[in-house]
Amino acid sequence: MFGRNRELRERREAQQRWEALSAGHVEPSLEPGHGEPAATPVVDDFLPPELRLPTGEELAGILMTHDLPLVLDGEVRACSECSSYRKWIVASTPTGVWLRCPAGHQQVEPRLDAAWFNRTSGPITAQHASYEECLRFLGH
Repeated sequence: MFGRNRELRERREAQQRWEALSAGHVEPSLEPGHGEPAATPVVDDFLPPELRLPTGEELAGILMTHDLPLVLDGEVRACSECSSYRKWIVASTPTGVWLRCPAGHQQVEPRLDAAWFNRTSGPITAQHASYEECLRFLGH
């Protein structure tokens, strides 16, 4: 019983401390014009134009290399035409995620989505005017 009485006494003391603290709290006045924050000035984007990334609507797609075997649902993904399973180019486009094998065969991969691509890819390091130019940049 000793422990139980002590717990009740501690709870009561804590409640009394809380009531004493909240009794001294005063809500601020909500009268119009009183205590309104000052208007925040509108600041132009701080990055210069050459450092800004394009928005998703401005991009036709984003490409990355994936040199290791691509394992989906426990199986290694291989090209349906040449059976290649390494050195993929993975493209995220508005129509889905596409895989391109080293031989140039392309197919959409329905098990991959933009969220997977964003988790797997690194930061954008270069921007290219065409798909072919980007492939050359990636070594294909």
